[in-house]
Amino acid sequence: MAQKRLLVPSLVSIGHEPGFAVKTNAKTIRVRTFQDGSLASTWETQPSQINRIWRSQWAGHLPASPNELHTVELEGETRPELEGELLFRNAQQQTAVLTGLVPLRDAGFKFSPILHQAHYNVLFEQFETYVVFTNLVGESDLPSRPNKLQVEIRNLRSEVLAVTEIDIGFNSTFLLPVRDLARTHGVRLDQGLSLRIRGGASQFAVFTVFQNRQSGALGIEHSLPPIYFTEAPFNPDLRARFQKAAFGDLRL
Repeated sequence: MAQKRLLVPSLVSIGHEPGFAVKTNAKTIRVRTFQDGSLASTWETQPSQINRIWRSQWAGHLPASPNELHTVELEGETRPELEGELLFRNAQQQTAVLTGLVPLRDAGFKFSPILHQAHYNVLFEQFETYVVFTNLVGESDLPSRPNKLQVEIRNLRSEVLAVTEIDIGFNSTFLLPVRDLARTHGVRLDQGLSLRIRGGASQFAVFTVFQNRQSGALGIEHSLPPIYFTEAPFNPDLRARFQKAAFGDLRL
């Protein structure tokens, strides 16, 4: 079974320190911090039953980087399924969201492209919505192809209004601001919109973060991916049709 890690994104660019909380029977909690895609720090602690830990504890010696990624390993954890809380705080408030762990793949693993529908978007002037991508390939040789994603901006009738690409780098966090993206491509905000995002060459966890520009407060949404709603990727009779419909026209 592949080792699993909790992926903790950096939200330093919008003024929040990351942390995590986990209930575990592990012997060791190990946190690795990647900056610019490379391992920058490793920190270990002996856990209690319930643990609440912040970046200032595991990587306080490192200047915070907007694209850094933190991964949490639970060495000796015996339960097959486990969730952790992602935590974020500034001087005024704290925010949390529950999420699962993702597998760390072996070196040379060929990642399938992801399909993400970013349909929770708050488009009022005082808010910004960010699609937050965290991705992990580990410390071995990086994949030869770039970690590119195609982003389609769609209206509420699912008509494509604009298409662009982003390259988010490996072992990193990337924040995609929805309002700014739409305005850059001349898309009106008063009619509503969604994003369809496809591609990539790593293991992803994707979150939606809403920030009130006036108070700085955050809201976080973590949707389940399409595999939770369709059996097609696991059904030999349907898999080819699903792959063609989802990715047949994808060119990155």
